[in-house]
Amino acid sequence: MSRPRRYNTAQSKAILEYMASLGETHVTAAQIAEYFGKTGSSVGLTTVYRHLDKLTGSGKVRKYFIGGVSCACYQYIASGEDCAGHFHLKCDACGTLVHLRCDMLNEIPEHVYAEHSFLIDRNRVVFYGKCADCLRKD
Repeated sequence: MSRPRRYNTAQSKAILEYMASLGETHVTAAQIAEYFGKTGSSVGLTTVYRHLDKLTGSGKVRKYFIGGVSCACYQYIASGEDCAGHFHLKCDACGTLVHLRCDMLNEIPEHVYAEHSFLIDRNRVVFYGKCADCLRKD
């Protein structure tokens, strides 16, 4: 009988600590692997994916699929943080993704459901445009 496969918890801890250092920033698995490659760590892309699946399953990391990005993005979830139920802003120029918590927009899903019988998934709604930093550069 074979033993269950155990993954290097030091690598998982390092990935989680890196994600936590980014705050609400969304990153791809490739960006995480690139970071560890630059630090000289032996955390490859396959290892990153394996640990992200584990961290997503445990509720420590959230996985997003955002338009314009061909692969999933990941975000660290701080203890007790609720990231559900809000919209996102994505800058077309620099790629920054911002969590948009706005009471005014809370009326839109209710209206769409009541008037058009359509339930909006707030976690997947992304508004595209330019962030303040990129507007200043223009």
